[in-house]
Amino acid sequence: MKFLLDFFPIALFFAVYKIKELHFYQNEGLHSAIIAMALATIVQIAVTYWQQRKFEKAQVIGLVLLVVFGGVTIYIDNPIFIMWKVSALYVLFAGVLIGSIWIGEKTLLARMLGKELDLPERVWHTLTWVWGLGFVAIALINAYYYVLPAIAANDAFFADGERFGLSGFDCTTIGNQALCLNAQQIEAAWVNFKLFGTMGLTFVLIIITVVMISKLTKEDKKS
Repeated sequence: MKFLLDFFPIALFFAVYKIKELHFYQNEGLHSAIIAMALATIVQIAVTYWQQRKFEKAQVIGLVLLVVFGGVTIYIDNPIFIMWKVSALYVLFAGVLIGSIWIGEKTLLARMLGKELDLPERVWHTLTWVWGLGFVAIALINAYYYVLPAIAANDAFFADGERFGLSGFDCTTIGNQALCLNAQQIEAAWVNFKLFGTMGLTFVLIIITVVMISKLTKEDKKS
């Protein structure tokens, strides 16, 4: 249930964008998807508070970054800023996780999952590094394969001209059609990565965690 709640805002973002895209309103789709995700995150925070009687810091931080990066994206009509939000969020999470190794008596993972998993402190430290570096890897993948190519595609299309949103354009009516289509396709690919890529990479981290817990706890029992 918690897993579904965590991915609800991302799934809604994807659904709204794709629905608008099918009706040839990509530019409106990105803006509508950002607004839908913000509202879904507010619902997510409210449901979490109702269930636990406290706010989850990760959800609140995610909402703040979404409002900042999403707001700038809508205001200047440029998708680059909302693309950067993914990297910024995962780097922040990685910093908080790894920093918790030296701050406080227990790591953040141990404080979050200690009631469900009774693990030695050594194991918690190892898992914290795995998740922290995993989040950094997701941030780098987002930046290298999506954000930087999107910046290059926009620079190639606009050159020194006035910049504006491309996703709502009919590229067939523009002279440099190939550059326009390339910029649009990179944005659409990023939307797919935001849902399926981040979810898939998170599953990989979960699998690694399960394998490592099994291996490390067996080693502890033998010793």
